[in-house]
Amino acid sequence: MMDGRPGDVEQAMGHEGPRLQLRPPAAGSPDTVRPAAGAETLDIAPGTIVVDTVTGGMGRVRTVAPNGMIRVEHPNGHTWKTCAIRAANSVERLNLLAADAAQASRFPRSEDVG
Repeated sequence: MMDGRPGDVEQAMGHEGPRLQLRPPAAGSPDTVRPAAGAETLDIAPGTIVVDTVTGGMGRVRTVAPNGMIRVEHPNGHTWKTCAIRAANSVERLNLLAADAAQASRFPRSEDVG
């Protein structure tokens, strides 16, 4: 089928009332699709503040594995792996930054102690 624009060949997938549902011919073929990994959906990088949507834990991304598993670290040093994250909102970011500051005041790094 042609959708009316020059050169745009589309495949009819179904219809909703009088309207056809069209897509490019190769789009969504079973051999080319896979679920997006947690890191791919957010385009995250190490240092990004995230929330684990399963446990509710907050922390900074430390590493992202090729299989989509994300290592997250809380300011208290606890780390865990997850594949279910979302970006932290502004309140969550402030809470994590406060936890960072509290942890730093309790346990100063050796290079910070004169």
